[in-house]
Amino acid sequence: MRDLRSDMLAAGGAVTRSTLRGLGHPNRRIRAAVESGELQDVGRSWVVLPGTDPTIAAALRARGVLGGATALCSYGVWVTHVPVLQVATSPRRGVKAITTAERIWEPHDVDAQPWRVTVLDALAQHAKRVPRDDAIASIDSAWHQGLVAEPDIDQLFRRLPQRCSAWRRLLDSRAESGLESLVRVPCRDRGWRVESQVPAPGDGFSDLLLDGWLYVEADGSEWHDNEQQAAKDRRRNRAITDRGDRWLRFGYADVVHDRERTIATIAALIAQGRPVRRPAAS
Repeated sequence: MRDLRSDMLAAGGAVTRSTLRGLGHPNRRIRAAVESGELQDVGRSWVVLPGTDPTIAAALRARGVLGGATALCSYGVWVTHVPVLQVATSPRRGVKAITTAERIWEPHDVDAQPWRVTVLDALAQHAKRVPRDDAIASIDSAWHQGLVAEPDIDQLFRRLPQRCSAWRRLLDSRAESGLESLVRVPCRDRGWRVESQVPAPGDGFSDLLLDGWLYVEADGSEWHDNEQQAAKDRRRNRAITDRGDRWLRFGYADVVHDRERTIATIAALIAQGRPVRRPAAS
């Protein structure tokens, strides 16, 4: 006999009763699991494992599924500012408004995990509701992780308003974090030459290289607080300086909450002009 918990986990913790029956779990086994607390009822159709992401149950109770930014978060896609729960609901009668979430009244497809919309639907819903740079950061993130491919990107932009068409040329699937995208796009707006994920002096790759001489890193704290990575970063910074180039490093708060000042800092250094390269040591 199939293991009920394993099937629930494989489905992300939320499954319809009919799906469980199709997998060979009889109604009496499902009822017993609910009565014992092994599963929890969500409406008449769904059951969830205790401890499952509460946004999933909340969306299902609202007679919808995870949509927009909430769905993107469930995929591990970068979202700059996570809003209240977003519930995707196909337009139909009999579904009430909700005050604890934002309802997205749009036709959509569901993922293999049917408690959320597809990545493509989530990106389209999200991009219509956030500023350009935040939308680009999310699309970059999904593309970099292989959740969408170039044909999907083309399809996405066919679904977005005409005002969004210019965003297509600003995307970069090489971006390894949303922070990188949030810095890259305004730098390109200012006409600076921007290269992504370039080999850096010393070791490894740098997030961005501006005008061929200014290396810019946009770091989340968790990885770069690691002492081994921090030592690697210091070696890279020293090698850049020894070469005669310049570097800047910004953290999460600098990029997400103080972006205007961050770009102003970059602009001030760019305005000083390219430094004179030091001759290589013999």
